[in-house]
Amino acid sequence: MKALKFLSILLLYPDKELINHLGELKEFAIANKLDIVMPLLEYLENADMLEVQSHYTVNFDLTPSCSLYLLEHDEDNKNKGSKLLIFLEKYSKENLKLTQNHTPDYLPIYLEYLSLIPKDMAIKEIERYSNVLKKIFDKLLYVNSPYASVFEVLLNKEVLYGLD
Repeated sequence: MKALKFLSILLLYPDKELINHLGELKEFAIANKLDIVMPLLEYLENADMLEVQSHYTVNFDLTPSCSLYLLEHDEDNKNKGSKLLIFLEKYSKENLKLTQNHTPDYLPIYLEYLSLIPKDMAIKEIERYSNVLKKIFDKLLYVNSPYASVFEVLLNKEVLYGLD
């Protein structure tokens, strides 16, 4: 599902490279009827880079309830190591290599992995973390963050099934 890779990219730290590819990202969103994320793309396009980076950092790095590390939301920290290994095993089966300095439960990496597996399996995997995604969505909605739209897509099964 290319759309999950697209959503993965939108959740990466906003840098010059991301901004340079906004035209392509907008085209992808339009072609795949993902109008819901257009406010985020327009925000990334029109806001000052430092503002965008600050917004991202405050929401995803400094607000624990919006952490993009899925296991940070898990109350069972005893098994965190084994759970991280499960992520790595799944990734290795799809020849996905971690190239960033993130643990394997980092949502953008997880979405990239999901983009490589069959749609039905990917949607079932997303559902496993729906409670985490919902918490993040609610918090981002509360602070009026344009990033909430990415989580709205991930939480909508009908939209996910309609994606490529």
